[in-house]
Amino acid sequence: MHVLSEPDVSKVFRGLTKEQCHTFIEALGGALISISRESKPSFPESDKQIHQPLRTVFTTSKNNSCIFMPISDTVSTGIKVVTVAAGGIQGVINVFNPEGRLQGLLAAAEITAFRTALATMTLLVRVTTIRKDHILVLGSGRQAEWHARLALLLYPDQVRRVSFVNRGAKRLAEIERDVIAELRGIYPNVVFETLAKEGTDDYRQRLGEELALADVIFSCTPSLEPNFTFADLQRAPKQRFISLIGSYKPPMHEIDTETLLSGGKVYVDSKSACLEEAGELITAGLGEKDLIEMGDLLGDGGVVNQTVDVPEGNVVYKCVGMGLMDLIIGKKVLDVGAEMGLGIHVDGF
Repeated sequence: MHVLSEPDVSKVFRGLTKEQCHTFIEALGGALISISRESKPSFPESDKQIHQPLRTVFTTSKNNSCIFMPISDTVSTGIKVVTVAAGGIQGVINVFNPEGRLQGLLAAAEITAFRTALATMTLLVRVTTIRKDHILVLGSGRQAEWHARLALLLYPDQVRRVSFVNRGAKRLAEIERDVIAELRGIYPNVVFETLAKEGTDDYRQRLGEELALADVIFSCTPSLEPNFTFADLQRAPKQRFISLIGSYKPPMHEIDTETLLSGGKVYVDSKSACLEEAGELITAGLGEKDLIEMGDLLGDGGVVNQTVDVPEGNVVYKCVGMGLMDLIIGKKVLDVGAEMGLGIHVDGF
């Protein structure tokens, strides 16, 4: 059994090359194809290899929420265990071989943020009609950080400006200190900006200026109200890539319905999960016919070279995440971490 701590996992991700990142994208793309294929009513139940039972959630006497998320693709089985407490979120991913032997144990927080951002990149890298010069990131958590990191890694010669926008000023100051300072050293030709709603009198005006510049918008906030409106975007009309990964409950909305429908059909990681959990889709009254599942898109033309031709309108992607993402990425991280000499190997399991 191999054990990777949070710092070990972080070293793996921060040490990835552009080429390695593409191998992670291909692995995740393959998983999305499998999920879409097996979710079809015509797919024989006896042939299914992906099993994602409903998560189990309970609250302890300390008022902490414990979440257990099992997953298997029959090649490997895993379970992600997460505890949500007042002091933050802690979790681990356990990976077992087909015979039940524990192959690896990984800290989950960094993997969750990375694989969610990677899911966004599975579509972004295939949208060749939209520029990537100006990146706008809404949020300041790990999800926001990894969306920016991966966009810079994949498009180091295209990205010219990255802006982080957040409601609170304190968290934005932390990401300036802990993340942006590092990125400035790695990408000296990129301009990095921050904008906090808190304490900024002309926030709406400045947000409008950021939206006008943005070619790509990564929204990573559990917002109950839209962070911006379609009217805001129309002040500087152009085709944009917009991803939404922050909202995960029906009351949550990162954008308004007009923005959601500004590209026609909406791209999603899972039709069933998004229609159940994503507030934007529920409010808009969308059904499966209005969505394009990423696995179907990739499965039509292969994972590696498939591109998305969008002649007009925005490209809008909604991702709520699935357990198979954790298992597939967790397995690859274990392999890469072992190759790098990271972590601890324990015999006897």
